[in-house]
Amino acid sequence: MISEMLTSEQRLALLRRTLKWAEEKIEFYRAAFARAGLSHACVQSFADMVKFPFWDDVVKEGADAPFFMLTLPLSSLLRMSALCDDDGTYGIHCYTQGDIARQVQTAADMLVSCGVNRASTVLLTGDFADSRTLDLQYALDSIGAAVLPCTGADTAAQLLRAAVPDTIIAWEHDLPALAEVMGDSYMNRLITVGNHIMPQVFACELAERTGVRHTHIYTLAQMGALIGAGCAANEGIHLEDRLFFAEVVDETGRSSCESDACGQLVLSTIAAEAQPILRYRTGLSVRLIREQCSCGDARLRIIEE
Repeated sequence: MISEMLTSEQRLALLRRTLKWAEEKIEFYRAAFARAGLSHACVQSFADMVKFPFWDDVVKEGADAPFFMLTLPLSSLLRMSALCDDDGTYGIHCYTQGDIARQVQTAADMLVSCGVNRASTVLLTGDFADSRTLDLQYALDSIGAAVLPCTGADTAAQLLRAAVPDTIIAWEHDLPALAEVMGDSYMNRLITVGNHIMPQVFACELAERTGVRHTHIYTLAQMGALIGAGCAANEGIHLEDRLFFAEVVDETGRSSCESDACGQLVLSTIAAEAQPILRYRTGLSVRLIREQCSCGDARLRIIEE
């Protein structure tokens, strides 16, 4: 990573601050914590998160209120985005200037680690009404790369007549159509975006066939552009631990954040201002690995099983 990694103590402090912020500003969190006999002060270590309710248990109470998880008035927001969540339902997701700045910075750091620089020409395809695509656009802008933004294969075909990108950033569902219009165009790197930790088979086959470096970004509508990204070792993703805390819950309901723990991935934001999300069950079966990766990255690795 380009930016300095946070220590465990710094990350715990961020988590505790997020819990305090959510408890103070969001009635539904406050009520859920009170029913469980908890407050933000109960968290002295990451292991204490097991005591708190899951996000979906809290969210049921305000299912018909679009801003029920909002901590600030609308005048304090910089962006609102209507996104399809991983369960197929649409939700309104809100961001402060600080939220967007952090998401753009972490995305930019990831892109630089992939080799993107100010001399790069990047084809970025996606829905630009989606806040996450905008974050990737702003991240590329901050690096100084030349960006070819497009909403799909038809727009990409027009752009490819004018310029040849060395980097492709594409949502996985757009990739097959995009590959058809690209033909034998030369590229150095492929970056795919999807709501699973493991990239789709088509993306892996395309990268192997073209011999390019492939990086996969794991994202969810509720969590911003970058939850984590793969590395050269191609063994899961490295969690963006400046923004998230990860744990797993096994079939018996036991929660753990220790190395080699297996179960359903549960994520909490530790820096979100507008809409903090605590203990969100992703539905993905994973293993947590805390040993340093062969790529040299010491951050938590998450492997989908």
